[in-house]
Amino acid sequence: MNSRSFIVLISVITLAAAFSACGADKTTVISSPLEATGVTVTGHGEVVMTPDTGFFTVGVEVRAKSVADARDGAARAADKVISSLRANKVDEKDIKTTGLSINPQYESPKNGGPATIVGYVVSNTVEVKVRKLDTFSKVIDDATGAGGDSVRLQGVRFALEDDAKATEQARENAMADAKKKGEQLAKAGGVSLGKPASISEQRFQGGPDFITKSLAAPGQAFDATTPIQPGSGKVTIDVVVRYSLN
Repeated sequence: MNSRSFIVLISVITLAAAFSACGADKTTVISSPLEATGVTVTGHGEVVMTPDTGFFTVGVEVRAKSVADARDGAARAADKVISSLRANKVDEKDIKTTGLSINPQYESPKNGGPATIVGYVVSNTVEVKVRKLDTFSKVIDDATGAGGDSVRLQGVRFALEDDAKATEQARENAMADAKKKGEQLAKAGGVSLGKPASISEQRFQGGPDFITKSLAAPGQAFDATTPIQPGSGKVTIDVVVRYSLN
């Protein structure tokens, strides 16, 4: 092969390689400098806090042979419960009706046949928000005592009225954790950590995970002050940060 033929052959091979690269854009990825040198880490941050607000759900349930009698009985019992809440300085806006129902009671004959209605059940339930936790036990005890044997107490939960500051601190903790991990990885790789190129945040839904407790079975009365322990909760935030490398 002479030199002219060799040059032509090299040119053909070069052009073929170029056309091949252009046609393979779905499988050939040219990384940007950041993608080639960046590092992605996850940071975790949480703040433990003490709740300042309590919630409980209380209601009444009355059975009678007629709807009118059951409704009247439930109304009287519910009024006593709500009057007790007001007496303990629970604000009207913090008493919210969450359930009101009228249902028939059926009884099936022992010798068979269709079931017949023998009475009615009326239920009335409210959720109560208590802003002063030092009064929480008294508010519950007085409300359940006022409702008598028809009272129904379903449980309690706690919350932080304003968790903005705790959220900010958890976010800062998460970023500090991410930076620490990024610096450790960069050092191990013999490079230095650059600035964040992207940040994404995940906050766990549902708010602080304070304790929720069931206090009493239906109709159960309290003979002494009900002990309540709000415990503690936490705000948790995770971040995913991509850093450049220097």
